[in-house]
Amino acid sequence: MAQTDPLEPVILTAAPHEWGAGVIVSALEEEGIKATMAGENTADFRVAAPSWVQVYVAQQDLARAQEILEKVQAENADIDWSQVDVGEPEAE
Repeated sequence: MAQTDPLEPVILTAAPHEWGAGVIVSALEEEGIKATMAGENTADFRVAAPSWVQVYVAQQDLARAQEILEKVQAENADIDWSQVDVGEPEAE
């Protein structure tokens, strides 16, 4: 069985706008977790193919990043989090 690379990027969440993803990335980086966004160039594009901005973290940081994401959501209650895809719950 192949081992997964702990530095392999995985999607933590997705947001419909660059600013929402930026809030998440900034909070993660303040906690020492490297994070990046992808899709920000098409997130607000409304003509043909809108997409969400995805936030990536290293596989090894995923659990801690999910905790920080919950904290960010609580601290930013004015954001309509129903518009943010936080991914599927992990199977236990």
